[in-house]
Amino acid sequence: MSDPSDKKSIEQVIAQFVQDDEQGGASPEDLVRQYPEYADELREFFELHQRLTSQSSSTAPVSQAASQSTIALPAGDDHVRSPLSSDLGDFGSSLVNQLPKHFGDYEILEEIDRGGMGVVYRARHLQLGRIVALKLIRSGELASAEEVERFLGEAEAAAALTHPGIVPIYEVGTLHGLVFYTMAYIDGSSLSELVARGGMDPTQAVRIVHKLCDALQYAHQQGVYHRDLKPANVLVNAEGQPVIIDFGLAKLAYRDQSLTTTGQILGTPAYMAPEQASGRNEDIGPAADIYSLGAILYCLCAGQPAFSGPTPFDVLIQVLERRPPAPSKLNKRVDRQLDHVCLRSLEKDPADRYASASELAADLQRLLSDQPIETAQESFMERIYHWWQREPILVAHVLGIGATTIIVAVAYVLRGEQTAHFRYRMLLLFAWLFASLVLQVCVHRVRWRQAAIVSWLTLDVTIFTTLIAFADQPRSMLLIGFPMMVVASSLFFQRRFVILTTALSAVGFVLLGWVFPEDDFVKWDFSAIFVCGLLVISLCMLAMIRRFRGLSRFYDESNF
Repeated sequence: MSDPSDKKSIEQVIAQFVQDDEQGGASPEDLVRQYPEYADELREFFELHQRLTSQSSSTAPVSQAASQSTIALPAGDDHVRSPLSSDLGDFGSSLVNQLPKHFGDYEILEEIDRGGMGVVYRARHLQLGRIVALKLIRSGELASAEEVERFLGEAEAAAALTHPGIVPIYEVGTLHGLVFYTMAYIDGSSLSELVARGGMDPTQAVRIVHKLCDALQYAHQQGVYHRDLKPANVLVNAEGQPVIIDFGLAKLAYRDQSLTTTGQILGTPAYMAPEQASGRNEDIGPAADIYSLGAILYCLCAGQPAFSGPTPFDVLIQVLERRPPAPSKLNKRVDRQLDHVCLRSLEKDPADRYASASELAADLQRLLSDQPIETAQESFMERIYHWWQREPILVAHVLGIGATTIIVAVAYVLRGEQTAHFRYRMLLLFAWLFASLVLQVCVHRVRWRQAAIVSWLTLDVTIFTTLIAFADQPRSMLLIGFPMMVVASSLFFQRRFVILTTALSAVGFVLLGWVFPEDDFVKWDFSAIFVCGLLVISLCMLAMIRRFRGLSRFYDESNF
């Protein structure tokens, strides 16, 4: 009697059948007799499988001759199509998830990567003996017409390009209803892996992006826009040549882009241009790839993306509204000219970015040759506006603390007072301002961000409470600072920070009432009303953040 733990699932049985069928030894009748509990499901699968294989054999895969390195698919070619059937259940996906050792003319060696669209394997072509990267559509035989068209569009976009900086395509076809294509196997590391290992020298980063500019300029001249450039989609081979891969979101200028509708957000948030992040796909062109190149250069120089957050939606909001800090603030080895190149590439308005990849390459070449580049001088108001875009919370602190300092100083001068309390207040205000500047730098660094925010909020409430303690009577009007700090904490868009600030403000207020019972805080009913007001403001802020998070989850599930 067999052990129940050895019982195979229907997916494992079908995967075994496919493997045996590749070797010519599969028998549907024997399989039904061996697994009678799956008899009905197997007979249904065999009928559909025979139909699929007969259709796929009538549409022979596009293949290359041994002497060719790439193929070019004709525009609009849709004859290599995966048949669809809702009756297959999870069979198609199980064939991808449990791929046999051999797939047609290829020997599967290992899985390389698994993304939203496909699965990539390292494989060996049995006849030619070369190592290739084999990509299969993830949904297998259940792939929809739109998924298949997008998958083949990826192969078409890359196959139309012949450049050392772009991965070559070898073969496109279908086998057992599974759409696939093969491309050159790049034996190297991705830029994301290189960044994760440690900081990259800015000069090396400039060289890499300079080479990418050449490949991207060539692609744009051929009417191909990548639309998903990021460190993970750039491999660096043993010779140091960066190679662009994954054209899954590529846009062909000469074709109708029916697969991408207005309002649909496609790409990786940290590296997509604002026009792409807002869903204005009809406006996406070369400028979007220029932005992505700038985002890659920024990441290589700074050691982290220009924008980051707990969810993709958080990052999208920053892409649309924020201006990143200069890379030199995160890596002292970056000079001001490289700062200018990075930030110009990341401008919100496409018209303010480099006009082409070749223009960006020209500035990068000047940096490599130690030649100066032209930098436009910003006006005072433009600097203030860009500062507000980069660091809105710090700007609010500087304005608030600065205004308070000026008012306190003017008041004491007009009154002719120079007491010890005045000096303590001025010292606290300057210490608060200095600490805010330091903590803002820490907030920019991903690994320090959470601790820096908690420290900043705690410092705000502590210093503000101390300032009220040193203030002259009446103090009650100064209490407006507590609800203001609760509202300001919501700018971080995380509920725990609002709750922390509310709790600290309530404790600070209670301490003031306990220390100065004879002054403004003696009436317990007024104090209770004030604390309730803090709680109401906090609840309103939490409700807004909850809506924001709900929208974030919707976009995360629908678009990424």
